[in-house]
Amino acid sequence: MALLEIDNLHVYYGHIHALKGISLTVDKGEIVTLIGGNGAGKTTTLRTISGTLRAPAGSAVRLNGQELHRLRANQVVEQGVIHVPEGRRVFSRMSVLENLEMGSFARKDKSGMGRDLDYIFNLFPRLKERRSQLAGTLSGGEQQMLAMGRGLMADPKILLMDEPSMGLAPVLVEAIFDTIVELNRDRGIAVLLVEQNALMALQVANRGYVLETGRIVLAGPASELQANPQVKEAYLGGA
Repeated sequence: MALLEIDNLHVYYGHIHALKGISLTVDKGEIVTLIGGNGAGKTTTLRTISGTLRAPAGSAVRLNGQELHRLRANQVVEQGVIHVPEGRRVFSRMSVLENLEMGSFARKDKSGMGRDLDYIFNLFPRLKERRSQLAGTLSGGEQQMLAMGRGLMADPKILLMDEPSMGLAPVLVEAIFDTIVELNRDRGIAVLLVEQNALMALQVANRGYVLETGRIVLAGPASELQANPQVKEAYLGGA
């Protein structure tokens, strides 16, 4: 059984058919990437999984076989599905520490919070240095670290990561992707990654799906997609 399973997912914005029956899986311990152009439906997919968009009848989203599409967003969080959204969305008027504490609001294992906070501060020493600083005064890279740390405080089974490299300098992009790999390797957290930097995403992922205008048009091991002529032409600059 897959950890996360999406089956025949349709999503509409009014009369616009944004997702047209997509199906995908993420297994335990996997990094899976979803690549595609602007407007392909990548963010819509993540928002539907996390419950901020409702899946219509006939669609299914499951975690370990349990149906998520019938749950409210806060209940999806309680199941261990954590969405790190595009644009970071930190609480700008709260401190770094308060943002991290907010990540654990639905957590049942309160005894593990201190341990995970220490882990996050070791993972992102910059956050430890700025633990009392208002989140809105952090740099873009530091806010991305904070958004990831906040997600980790929820003790996730799977992280849904939306454009973690957006607006970051190349050296920070590499650091963020190294961190994603480390989290997956050391803590076994599965990741469903949406990323415009398709080359970087395919380099860290186990498998990938290519989404075009609401449909999955290609799927397979990340190495095969990276070598695919269509993917090279459309998303990798012909590399």
